[in-house]
Amino acid sequence: MDVNILKRLAKMLRMKLILAFKYKVKSAGKGFYVGRRVHIRKECLEAQDYVFIGSKCRIASRTKLGNFVMLASGVSLVGGDHRMDRRGVPMIFSGRGVNRPIIVEDDVWVGHGTVIMHGVTIGEGAIVAAGSIVTHNVNPYTIVGGNPAKEIRRRFSSEVEKEEHRAKLKTYREDRKLWFHPYEIE
Repeated sequence: MDVNILKRLAKMLRMKLILAFKYKVKSAGKGFYVGRRVHIRKECLEAQDYVFIGSKCRIASRTKLGNFVMLASGVSLVGGDHRMDRRGVPMIFSGRGVNRPIIVEDDVWVGHGTVIMHGVTIGEGAIVAAGSIVTHNVNPYTIVGGNPAKEIRRRFSSEVEKEEHRAKLKTYREDRKLWFHPYEIE
């Protein structure tokens, strides 16, 4: 048997076992892949089709990932933090604030080592540079980076380019034969 076929079958089996036993994700679509040494809080993740979660990622907040999302290695999605407003109570015993969901829309690429805070929405087609700290919403089709993350530039120079891209993505969703994902688990 071909070595590449064996590798692909091993990856498919690993994903099925991970989804069934290790991570209790709310939902995961076709082509879902999780790297090694990833931490996902139980019942916190909803992922659509063709989502890639790189090694050493941490998902500790309610999170929704759209189609064609890539989280590079070491990305952290962080929940509500300890309360610091309770007088006379040490912070370690003060409890946590409200944990707002993180929403990552379709076709987003998040670079290595990025931290995304709870309550943030990353718009469709956005790119987040490696090492960024995302504390506010990211507009669709923008490239952001830094601490805190700020807009660097637009991904496409015109609305026409953006609409052409959206139309092609829709084609990928409708006609699976046009696109191959190496970690597919159908």
